[in-house]
Amino acid sequence: MTIRLYESDMQAAECAATVVAVTDDNQVVLDQTVFYAQGGGQPGDVGALSWPDGQAEVTNTTKGEEGSILHHLAEGAIKPVVGTRILASLDWDRRYRLMRMHTGLHLLCTVVGAPVTGGSIGADKGRLDFDLT
Repeated sequence: MTIRLYESDMQAAECAATVVAVTDDNQVVLDQTVFYAQGGGQPGDVGALSWPDGQAEVTNTTKGEEGSILHHLAEGAIKPVVGTRILASLDWDRRYRLMRMHTGLHLLCTVVGAPVTGGSIGADKGRLDFDLT
């Protein structure tokens, strides 16, 4: 299971972590992370993993098995090996835009006052579907 540091500190933009698994599909699992995993209409965080002899771009973050968080690396990226201490740094500007959009959509729900049937949040635009019947 990956410890989700964003649940206790939503302002954290980076953390030190240890690689606990690496998949054949360019996904890295860390013991802890500041990267939010995609879900509920909200995209996963992006950013970078860096270690003493390498760095890799994280292009998405999703939920894995048994509570793990999968950090998807860019195609062709060098993968760290299990046990490597890394620095996980998310794209804070994008995360902050997502946070503001998320809050704005909650405010819209209050103004409209109808049940939400679906939605999607992006860094530059969002969408909510309402049941107005």
